[in-house]
Amino acid sequence: MGQVPRPHASPLGVIGNGRAARHFAHYCRLLGLPVCVWSRHNPAPPPAEALAACETVVVAIRDDAIVPFIEGSPDLRGKQLVHFSGSLITPLAAVAHPLMTFGPHPYDLSAYRRIPFVLDAGGTPFAELLPGLPNPSFTIPSAHRPYYHALCVMAGNFSTLLWRKLFDELETRFEIPASAAHPYLAQITANLLADPASALTGPLARGDVEAIATNLRALEGDRFQAIYSAFLNAYEQHR
Repeated sequence: MGQVPRPHASPLGVIGNGRAARHFAHYCRLLGLPVCVWSRHNPAPPPAEALAACETVVVAIRDDAIVPFIEGSPDLRGKQLVHFSGSLITPLAAVAHPLMTFGPHPYDLSAYRRIPFVLDAGGTPFAELLPGLPNPSFTIPSAHRPYYHALCVMAGNFSTLLWRKLFDELETRFEIPASAAHPYLAQITANLLADPASALTGPLARGDVEAIATNLRALEGDRFQAIYSAFLNAYEQHR
């Protein structure tokens, strides 16, 4: 559920200099929330001093660095520590995973406000975890978090790899600008958002065995042939 932004007694602390950290700090500023940022790229003063006024600190760094960083920063343990990892399970910090991809450029306020955050069931409520944020939030069992994150990675990143493959081949093999496929991408996205159950088209949807066999033969010697086969097998097992 969403919440109405309210004044926050202390700044929100953000540790990190990656995309998630930069986007989150930018979002806080757009909301008018005070924010303090510390990263190893600019380590002076140390985090305990730089974030002394912060009651809540978001540790927005790489998954494998979160626990070592917290363990090596005992002065921060009296604060409400939050991490953004979709799969990490640790008692050292609460989780608020933003169900969103963060690109190289900042988004507008409306885009940030729509981002859902996924928390652990039975943990600190979102309104207390990240005070002042109006975003929707949901909870899942902590033990299911790695599976949830694997689904997010497959849907977002693997689909991106497929589109990059199409764009690259259009330009290098066929001398067709990648932009020629943009309407195709836009319509697939629109169809998926409108009705996921009927969004699938092409030879898989119509059961065209001959067309599928032709596709696989055409991909001989291409590493993406194995991907085509894997998706085909997954579709046959779950339809």
